[in-house]
Amino acid sequence: MEKLSVALLYDVIEDQEKSDYEEQPVYQAVERALSDRGHTVKTIAAGPDVRKLVGSLENDDSEIVFNLCESLGGVERHAINVVSLLELLGKRFTGTGSLGQMLAHDKALAKKIFDFHGLKYPKFSTMDAGQVEWSDELKFPLFVKPTNTDSSIGIDDHSLVRNVKQLMERLSYIHTEIKAPVLIEEYIEGRELFVGVLGNDRPEALPIIEWDFSKVKRGAKFATYDAKWNVQSEGYKAPELFPDDIPEAVYKQIQTTAVEACKALKIADYGRVDMRVRPKDQGDWEVFIIEVNPNPYLECTAEVAMAAQRKQLEYADLVEKILELAMHRNRMHEAPAPIPTPENGARA
Repeated sequence: MEKLSVALLYDVIEDQEKSDYEEQPVYQAVERALSDRGHTVKTIAAGPDVRKLVGSLENDDSEIVFNLCESLGGVERHAINVVSLLELLGKRFTGTGSLGQMLAHDKALAKKIFDFHGLKYPKFSTMDAGQVEWSDELKFPLFVKPTNTDSSIGIDDHSLVRNVKQLMERLSYIHTEIKAPVLIEEYIEGRELFVGVLGNDRPEALPIIEWDFSKVKRGAKFATYDAKWNVQSEGYKAPELFPDDIPEAVYKQIQTTAVEACKALKIADYGRVDMRVRPKDQGDWEVFIIEVNPNPYLECTAEVAMAAQRKQLEYADLVEKILELAMHRNRMHEAPAPIPTPENGARA
C-alpha cells in the first residue's frame, strides 16, 4: 500500500501499567510494524488532560490516526469520547466510530440489536440502582457481570450464581464495588470461542480460536479477570487453540454469526466476537454471542493477531491491513468538494 504519515494514539496509562508478560506496550509493537513497512510514525499519548489532548491532535498533520485507545486515563467508557473527539476534529482514524463503540459498550443494548437481527444470545435481565430495566424468564445457574466494562473487569469465580442468596450478593458487589449497572444472563455451559473479523464492505471472519477450560480443576471455567491478566492463575494457563473437531457447517455458521454481529453493531475495520457454543441433539449446535469487542487488543500474541497469523497474515501484515482498510473507508466517506454555484463563488 501507499506509504503514509501515521499518528499512533494510545492511552498514556499503558506506559504506567505494562503487563509483566508483554515485551513492550502494544503501541510500540504497532509503531515498529508500521515503521518497518516504510510508514512515517509518531506517537501521541492520550491522558486525562483533555485540553492537552485536543491541542496535540489539532497540531498533528498526520494523514491518519491509528487509534489504540481502549480507555482514557484507564477509564474504559471514555474510549468512546476519544473517538468522538477524533470525529469532531475531522480526523481520519482506524477502528470503530463513536456510534459503534457505544452500541458494543452497552452489552444489554447490543443484545436487543442482536434480537432484531435474529442473532442468538443468552437470555438476560438488567438492573440499575435497584430497578429492573429488562428481564427475560431466567433460571439458575446465572452469570452476573457489569453491563458496561471490558477486559473481564468485575468477573471472577463468584460471577456464576446458583441460588438467590448468591445472586443478591453478586448484585450488591457490582453496584457497590464496580459501581456499574448489572447484566444477569443465563449461563451457557459450553465452549468459549473468539472470532476475529476484518473488513468493512465485505468483512471476513478469521479462523476460530477456543479458550480451552476443559482441564481447569480449580476455579471458574470461563474468562475471569484473573484468567486474562493474572499469570499465576489456573485459568490464565488454560490453552488457546484452533479447534479441529467442530463440523464444517457449524464452523461456517459460527464465522457467519460473528460477521453479522459486527455488521449489526457498526464495527469498522476490525473486531472480535466472543461466543459460547454447545452441541445439541442430532449433530446440531447452538451458537450464542456473548459480546462484541470494537478495536480489540492488538498485542502480537492476542487472539486477533493469533488468528490472523493462522491465515498467513503476520503481525505487520495485520497492522498494515487495518491501516489500509481505514484509509479506504475514510476516503469513501469524506465529503466531496462542493459543486460551484453563484452562492459559493462561481461566476453566474
